[in-house]
Amino acid sequence: MNDRSVSAGRGRHRRQGRLRKLLPLLATIAVLVAFWELFIYVTGEPEYILPPLHRILWTAIVRAPDRFLPAAWVTLQEMLLGFAWGVAVGLALGTLIFQSRILRQALLPMVIGTQSIPVIAIAPILILWFGFDMLPKIIVTALIVFFPVCVNTIAGFAAVERDMINLMRSLGADGWQIFTRVRFPAALPFIFAGIKNAAAISAIGAIVGEWVGANEGLGPVMIAANAGFKTATVFAAILYLGIMAVGLFLLVGLAERRAMPWHFLTRERRD
Repeated sequence: MNDRSVSAGRGRHRRQGRLRKLLPLLATIAVLVAFWELFIYVTGEPEYILPPLHRILWTAIVRAPDRFLPAAWVTLQEMLLGFAWGVAVGLALGTLIFQSRILRQALLPMVIGTQSIPVIAIAPILILWFGFDMLPKIIVTALIVFFPVCVNTIAGFAAVERDMINLMRSLGADGWQIFTRVRFPAALPFIFAGIKNAAAISAIGAIVGEWVGANEGLGPVMIAANAGFKTATVFAAILYLGIMAVGLFLLVGLAERRAMPWHFLTRERRD
């Protein structure tokens, strides 16, 4: 058996393994879709309680050009800008907190304590301070994104094995070399875990800000539809939010693979 046949066999085996892993997910989705479609027919509930999935998809497609796409573009900008600011500040502050004992003692309890305050309670104050434009929504999104990135950054730096640090010091490496060649690469899985978590929840910040006060975006679309019992429109807006959040999550996952290919090669060999 030549090397090409062995490589083809391994590739086929990996594809079959991935398909087997997807089967439970696909089966679950099929059951949920069937339940969703048949809900109003089985229970006799009015359609505004839970519209059939096909009606939601039809609403999302037909009303896309004039309603959903312009509103989704506004919300997407708020998500992306808030995500970028939250990640940047989370990485920077997490690094500073880890490097400085004084900052760790002074700021870490405050960072953790801020998470006990619901963001929806802060959003009205930001609306009062900055008006109904995009800025308050960006700030709310950044506040939500900031925490998982900051905490995971600190945890990633702290998880580096002490033996690696001692080895680098014994070889004459200074603090900057230890940070760039050992701590930061070793912390990347933790950092990207926090960034992916932040990407998944970034839509929450944008929509919370819009629900509190906005003239544009998916939030006002949902509020108006909810007031008129147009549940299909509400679910269609949620669908757009989910697509944007999942898309951002996948982009972060792609960046993760580019940033640390060794991590995925090691994991695939273990699998």
